[in-house]
Amino acid sequence: MCDSNISAFPLHRRRKLVDGIARILESKNGEDANAFWRATAMTILVQLSESGIAPRLAEQEVRALLHAILGNMATRSAEKLAR
Repeated sequence: MCDSNISAFPLHRRRKLVDGIARILESKNGEDANAFWRATAMTILVQLSESGIAPRLAEQEVRALLHAILGNMATRSAEKLAR
């Protein structure tokens, strides 16, 4: 399979997606959180692949999404501490 030129709207800019995953991850600990993230990432990778997104680009999108989620969680945590 060859790489395509299709690109998706950046996952890390989808606020509802980032917020939703962050909230779920915040409710989990340890292996439960890891398992949830791995399953979520795999589902997203499959969806992007089925949409024609090149594997390398799909992996970059999921990586950027994870960074956005972690940033979201850190910001929310800092806001809670500031109260």
